Order: sequence, then structure tokens, then C-alpha cells
Amino acid sequence: MGKKDTYDDLPLRVDLRAKKKGEPAVSLRRGSAKPKRLSNLKPSRIGPIRGVSAPATRTPERLGSRRVVVKARVIKMTAYGVGAAKLHLRYLDREGTGQGAEREGFFDREGEGIQRQEVDAIREGEPHQFRLIVSPEDAERLDLKEYTRKLMGQVESDLGGKLDWKAINHYNTDNPHTHIVIHGLDQKGEEVFIDREYISNGIRHRAAELATQELGHRLEHEIRDSIQKEIKAKSFTRADRELIQQSQDNRITFDIAGDTPAARLQRSRLLGRLQELERFGYAEKVAGQQWRLADNLPDKLKQLGQYDEAMTRLKRAEQQLGHPASGYRLHDPATVTPLEGVVLDRGLSDEMSERGYLILGSRDGILHQVPVSNLSQEETRVGQVIRVQVLEEKSVKAADWNIAGYAAAHDGIYHAESHATWAIEAGKITPTQQESYLHAHQLRLNTLSNLGVVKSIEGNRWQIPENLPDQVQALAQKDSRTTRAVFVAQHQLPIDTQVTYRGRTWLDEHYHALVEDGRPQGVAIKLRNAAALRAQWLTGQGLEAGTQASRSALDDMERQTLAAQVRQKTGLPFRPMAVGESMQGKVLGVVDVPSNRRYAVVANSKEFSMVPWKQEPLPPKGMNMAIGINPQGRAWSKQIQKGIAR
Repeated sequence: MGKKDTYDDLPLRVDLRAKKKGEPAVSLRRGSAKPKRLSNLKPSRIGPIRGVSAPATRTPERLGSRRVVVKARVIKMTAYGVGAAKLHLRYLDREGTGQGAEREGFFDREGEGIQRQEVDAIREGEPHQFRLIVSPEDAERLDLKEYTRKLMGQVESDLGGKLDWKAINHYNTDNPHTHIVIHGLDQKGEEVFIDREYISNGIRHRAAELATQELGHRLEHEIRDSIQKEIKAKSFTRADRELIQQSQDNRITFDIAGDTPAARLQRSRLLGRLQELERFGYAEKVAGQQWRLADNLPDKLKQLGQYDEAMTRLKRAEQQLGHPASGYRLHDPATVTPLEGVVLDRGLSDEMSERGYLILGSRDGILHQVPVSNLSQEETRVGQVIRVQVLEEKSVKAADWNIAGYAAAHDGIYHAESHATWAIEAGKITPTQQESYLHAHQLRLNTLSNLGVVKSIEGNRWQIPENLPDQVQALAQKDSRTTRAVFVAQHQLPIDTQVTYRGRTWLDEHYHALVEDGRPQGVAIKLRNAAALRAQWLTGQGLEAGTQASRSALDDMERQTLAAQVRQKTGLPFRPMAVGESMQGKVLGVVDVPSNRRYAVVANSKEFSMVPWKQEPLPPKGMNMAIGINPQGRAWSKQIQKGIAR
């Protein structure tokens, strides 16, 4: 194999020095390591990332080279991008991904055990970040930390500057891999642009080259095992791409010339893949050596891969549950019939994207995979009971009015973080709701930006038109009836924790239905066992499961627990409200409890009390309020004078 086949004309060099206005921020050259005049280069623009074309003489790697998959994504540091980036980092830093029981932790060129908060930090003026996944085929045989450090050292050598990067290894899949975060400013504070072609192919080549140096070239049996794995893959592969490139109008004449070992191996590889595609129903042998490929083959193989991954997740959840399921189902979010079940697993369908999934077990024994956003799967907990339902929504959303109102008071400029802070101070949300409130508005801004209604400007700010709701309504006139799936937690605590919770739970509300459900499959067994354990615990408290008296007593327990927490913070005694009693004071805050109830806490100089709160908006802290219990036993509240500025 000649020099042109092996990237021997690398290294690539990217100049990170500041350019004059109008000049590209990236220059790429090929050839010797000795610098040449940059003026001789002819840069071009590729996609959203400025750069120049990587080497054009690119052919398949040497047959025995180690194989590495590299995926890349660029995140713009807009208000939406910052929120999405932080959610992605939280997912990367979750428990259960390391080699041991503890979190794996981030690392860089020198240090280990770096906290996520350090990686979270957005540098001033940072325009974007690069997110990479590097997955060597033989990752289990490599020291991934040292491998990644050597790889990033080579990347920095290619780019001609020191990058600000952090990485974390994941061992929770069949293929151990490394996630790498590259900041958009280098260590000198200069903006970093990386050529897309280099990200897609240059880094992959470097990673494969390094893996080959570490482990040696693949042996014959390793090559054959790798080819067999590719032939059987239920996903879009390199072999599929080669078949499509050789086809014309989806027809291909299978004729690979030559009788060398490499030619025979290639012929066996592609023919084996064609036969496997025929088994899938995606290829058909027409006559002799002629084959016809299915239309939209990449999309069909992608769907097949997603289905296969979903089945793997569902079967894994069944195994962890310990009870056989009555069936598997991929839930359609547009389904009108609500779905209620226990969350058995959650995660991202694609670790580079924000598409998530939940595995729910319904009481009929069926396991469901439900597609969700990254935020939705992050806000749920394994073991929770949630309800999935479809709502018809208006084209102009509450977030549109919130954004328009805030921008109108700030010269047409909207800043999501400042808005969320104001909402807390105004009592519209609680501090625990800040992150979800912020992300919901950032998601909406991203949608409005794609529609061309709002414009992102510097400093994570947005320029908002005066008539935002009217513009949204006008755009939606052609299709004003839309639906969306919502996920409602029936109780904040997981089922196992509900067994001994001192308050009303979902198990208490459904006790009789659960113990009488004799279905011997799936989640029905788990719930029946949990209900029985709950009944035993209640008996120990002198209560009878499934009665109104026990539920009322549990409500009292929950209030007493909350009162003890407030008393510890304020030093004031708690005054329970009796029928016909009332009290005047200032609002200390509104507290959410696991039973999905919410209490307004009011205190004066001598004592405090609290009442259930179901109204919107929430009362702001410091507002003077009278609360009490009417003769019918219902709580009431009344603002007795104007509160703080809203």
C-alpha cells in the first residue's frame, strides 16, 4: 500500500492565531512539520465550522489497523446551548458508568477526579464547545485515560495549540468509550475553530493509529471476527456505505476483481453483508451477481438499529425487575390513551443528542419504551410512578407570554437566567423549580429562533419583537391544533421508598386494586409485594391500610415532619390550625412535599402555621397574609395588604 493510502503526509496543522477581519480563523496545511507561509493556503468554509478541506487523498486504512469510532457535535453557547450542555454533562457524570461503584470522574492532561462544576463553567466569551465520543474497538484492552491523553496530545500537535479539554470514561455499555469536552477558547483565551473534516476523519485516523501502536496490528482472527460483526450488524455500517457508493439506481453488480487475500476478504465481506441485508428484507438478488438494494437503505437500517437497541433495553429492564413481562411495546407519544407505570430505567437513546428514553412497566405486565427529551428523563427517578398523556396545546404558549412580558420591561431584550431569578423573587416559582423553569423557556426560545421569530444576541440574550404572541399565532394558523406528551409524577418518591414513608403515598391511594391484582407478570408482582409491605408498616403504626382514616393520619404525619423542619430553621413553635381558627403573618415560603402537596408557611413574631396551597401564582415571600380553616374544614387564605413589588 502506497504512502498516499496511509496518511503519511500528516500531521495536519491548524493555526489558532487571531486573524484579521474577513480572514478564516483556521488554516490547515499538509506536508512537513516545517512551517510554511500561511498566505499560500486557500481556505474554504465547511458547514458551521470555519476551516479548509482535510487531505483529499483518503482511502481505507491498512487492513490490520485497529478501528475506532469517533462521533462529534458542536454546541453553540447560546442560552439554550448552555442549558443543554449542562444537562449533557450531568448525564455523563451520573453513577453507574465507571468500572467500580463510584463515579468515574472527569480528567484532563494532568489531573483526575475533576468535579463536574469545573467542567460546567462557561468561560467568558466562549462561543461554542466541541463534544466528542471516542470508542476504540478494543477499548477493554486499553488504559483509556492514558490513551485519551496521548490522543489529545496528538490533536493539539496537529492543531498547533493547547486546548482546554476535559474527558470522562464510560464502562456501562458493551463498548467502553470516552466522552471529551473541548472548550471553544484555548488556554490563551483565543477562539478555537476545528475543521469538520478533521473532526470526522483526522481524529479518527489519529485514534486508530494510536490504538494500533498500543496494541499492535490486528491478527487474522481478529480481522475476521470484526468483519463477521459488521456483516451481522443491525445498523448502518461501512460495508453498507460502500455498497451504496458502488450502486446505480439501487442496483449493484457484485464483481470485485483480483485474487489477492485482501480482494478475497473484501468480496467475502460485501457478499456476506448483501446476504444479511436480504435476510432483513433490505436487498434482493435479481440475477447472477446482480442485486437490488432497498430504497432509503440508511434510514431503514437506522430504524432497525433503534428497534434492536430498544428491545435490548426492554429485556435488560425485565431481567433487573426479576419478573417476566407479558410483552414489549414502543410507546407512540401521539397515542391518546394515557399510560401509567413504574420507571424501571432511563437514559439517552443517543449520547451525542438530547433524545432520551424511559422504560415503564405498566400494571398489565407490559414493558414500554417511551421517547422523551433529555430534561424529562433527568427529572424522573427510577421507581417513580408516572403518567404519560397527550394534551392538545395552544399555538401561543404560556412561555411566549412570559418571554414577551419580561422583554417588554427590559427594552425588548430577554435573558433567561435573570428571568428565572425574578420569577423566584416574585413568588411565581420555588427555588427547586428554577432549573426546569429556565430550561423550558430556553427550549421555547430555541423553537422560536428556528421559526425566525426571535434572534439570539451576545451574552446569552435574545432580541424579542413587541408582538411576539401575535407572530406565533400567525405562523400557527395553518396548523393550530397540535399535541404534546406530558409526564406527570403520581408521587415524588420511588415505590420502594414509599413503603415506609411518613405521609400519603401512591401505594395508599391504590392499595386495594394492587393487592387484588393477581396477574403473575411484570410490574404487577412488584407493586403487589410493595403494597403488602406498606400494609405491614402501617400496622406497626397502628393504622389499617386502604382506609380514609389511615390516609388522614398519614397527611398529619407529613405535616408534622414538615413543621419540624421549619421549626428547626426558624426557632418558632408550630401552631396547628383547628376548624374555625385563623392566623395573620408573613409568608416564609411555599414548600412542595413528596405526596405532591404544597404548603404555604406563614409566621409572625411568636409562631408559625401552614395551610395547603393550590393557587397560582405562588404568594411572594414577605407578603402579609391571613390563613385559617373554615367551618367545613377547608383551608382559606387572604392577602390583607399589598405585598412586595411584583
